[in-house]
Formats: sequence, structure tokens, C-alpha cells
Amino acid sequence: MTQGKKKKIDLTGVPYYPYFKEIIIHHTATPSEKKYDVEWCRALHLGKGWSDIGYHLYVEADGSISMGRPLHKRGAHCSGRNMMSFGIAFVGGLKDGEPTNTLTPKQREALVACIAELRKLTGKELPVYSHRDFKATFCPGFDASKEDWTPKKDVRTRNPKRVRKTDPGAVS
Repeated sequence: MTQGKKKKIDLTGVPYYPYFKEIIIHHTATPSEKKYDVEWCRALHLGKGWSDIGYHLYVEADGSISMGRPLHKRGAHCSGRNMMSFGIAFVGGLKDGEPTNTLTPKQREALVACIAELRKLTGKELPVYSHRDFKATFCPGFDASKEDWTPKKDVRTRNPKRVRKTDPGAVS
């Protein structure tokens, strides 16, 4: 996948760290606003002296997905778990200055896509956890391990009327 915002994600052929065995979901502890893009988060983490953004994938308020830290490098998102986990963050987690679950339907759809792609890439049924499973924090605002992250099938509506083809040479 190239750098930049995408509505869909394709990680086919992207090199990844082979020891990753789980996914950890985070929020940015910000209001759900578009101004908190992946470059904002990268600058925040670089300002802390880190080598790059701590998360591998980043979901913006509109559901856009951006690459963060390369998948072949260990993350910097959950102390004690960085050597074994992919980190995905979504913008949000605060409303009126208070911690709350701000995950939107578009962001949830993007998380489902990210998780499905990471599972496809690794060939593993990677379990999904919340940051709060490993640290005393509200992050990401819900229990990710209890969510169904299975992609929904694209259900197309069918025309219930059956159109019978007639033979133009047939006599009625």
C-alpha cells in the first residue's frame, strides 16, 4: 500500500514483522476531528523522541486509512507488547474533554478492513485487544476483544421478479 489516505486497504506483499501475533486497538485521545491526521500523530510521536509514529495503521475521522510505522518494524504503542503486536489507532476518544467511545460507523468499517487485511497478510487469525487490556487506561473506549471484526459480506439486492425469457419463434 502506498502512503497517503485510502478508503480501502490492500497489504498484499507488504513486508511485516513475522513475530506479530495480535492486534491492539487504540484511540488518539482527541476529539473526533479531521485535523488529527496521521502526520499530526507522527509529528507528536517524533516530538517525544520516537523514531516514527507508534502505530502501524491509522484511521482518521472520515474512515480514511493511512500507513503509519512500516509493518516490518516493531511498534511503539503498548509497552510490553510492541514486539508481538500490530498497533492500529483511530482518531477520537474524547468528547467535551471527557473520555468516551467516539468510534464512528465509518471508522469501525475501516478497522474491520485493517484487521481483515492484517489477518490475510499474515495467514493468522490474529486476536484483537484493546490498549486497556494491558495498561490502566480508557483507550480505546470499548472492549475490542468482544467485538465481531468479521467483514460483512456485500449483500446485493435481487430483483424478486423473475423474468421469463420467451422463444421468439414460439407460438403462444
